[in-house]
Amino acid sequence: KAFWLSGFFNPQGFFTAIKQDTCRQHSATDKWALDDVVLFSEVVHPAKEVENIRDIPSEGVYVYGLYLEGCSWSVKHNCMAEAEPKKLFSALPVLFMTAVQGTHGKHRNTSIFEAPCYASKQRTSSRFLSTISLRTTHDPVKWVMSGAAVLANID
Repeated sequence: KAFWLSGFFNPQGFFTAIKQDTCRQHSATDKWALDDVVLFSEVVHPAKEVENIRDIPSEGVYVYGLYLEGCSWSVKHNCMAEAEPKKLFSALPVLFMTAVQGTHGKHRNTSIFEAPCYASKQRTSSRFLSTISLRTTHDPVKWVMSGAAVLANID
């Protein structure tokens, strides 16, 4: 029902598989091509624990096991919040991930922060996985300046 993203040896391959599966579902009717789709993600609201997920989505997947660095997640407001004092990492609730055509998944407003997602705490280009769309009530520049990111592994 949900995939532990941190457990994959090659998470980029999993992201490609999400896009491929979505394209296959839309290929007969909408003629989607793999080159024309982008990943779209959103935190499941209301926030759920993995054990509470009962249904499999008809399109896309649920992923869990991700952490936030430089911020936290407000379950009450369903958006990014300031990190708690002296707490480096906080758990990100379950995410719903799918593919959408073109730039439909890329938000061009100030209520979404495209958080970089890395495989580990070492933020290098070789460990970059993708971007994760996170809702915010602040200007996304605030989160860039605070170094906010999503991490698959904090060990």
